[in-house]
Amino acid sequence: MRNLFLAVLLAAATVGGKTESKWTVTHDKTSVGTVTLLTSSSGAARAEWRANSKTTVFLLGNGKTWLRETGGDVDTSTFKPTAPEHTIVPALLRIDPTKETRVTIDSYVATRTSLTNSNADASTFTIRPKKGSASRLARLSGDLLGPSDTSVAATAGGRGVGTKGLKLNDGGDYGAVEKLENRDAAWKDKMGPALDEFQKDGKVGKARENQ
Repeated sequence: MRNLFLAVLLAAATVGGKTESKWTVTHDKTSVGTVTLLTSSSGAARAEWRANSKTTVFLLGNGKTWLRETGGDVDTSTFKPTAPEHTIVPALLRIDPTKETRVTIDSYVATRTSLTNSNADASTFTIRPKKGSASRLARLSGDLLGPSDTSVAATAGGRGVGTKGLKLNDGGDYGAVEKLENRDAAWKDKMGPALDEFQKDGKVGKARENQ
C-alpha cells in the first residue's frame, strides 16, 4: 500500500504543465461520454468530447472557450448551450488536471481515469476564430452589383450595337438596350467607392489607386 502511495506521488510530481488526461462523464451513474483533455505550459488547453461515435473539439485560449466548427472556432459565450458537452467541457478546460480527479458540473460527474505527460505540438492549441465574412460579402455584393432591374432583358446586352444610343432598323429591342446602358452607367459611377469599401471591410487584395 505504501509503495502504491509513493508511486502516485511520484507520478503527480513528474507531470508538468503539458498534460494529457482522460475523463469519463456520467449522469445518474450512466455514462454519457468521455473527454481527452490536453493542457500546455502556456495555459492553453484543448478537449475532445466523444459520445455516440462523434467527436467535438473545444479550446481554451485568449481568456475564452471556443467550439471548433467548420470554417473556424466559435466563442462559446456567444450561443446558448444546447447539448451536455457545451456545459461540461468548458468547465473541464479550466481545471488543473494534476489536482482534480472528480468534478461535478450541474448534474454531471467527470472522473479522471488517467494522467500523463503530453508532447502535443503548440499548433494543437491554435485558435482560428470564425470570421463573419459571409455576411460582409453579402452586404458588399449588394453595393457592387446594385439592385436587380427585372425590366431589362438578360439578353439585351448581347444584342448591343456598341455605341450608346445608336438604333438600327433590324427589329432589335433597342429600348431594352438603352435601359441596360443607362443602368451600367449608374453602376460605373459608384463602382469605385464600392470596391474601396469591399477591399477595406473584407481585407481582400490591395487598395485601389486613386483614378
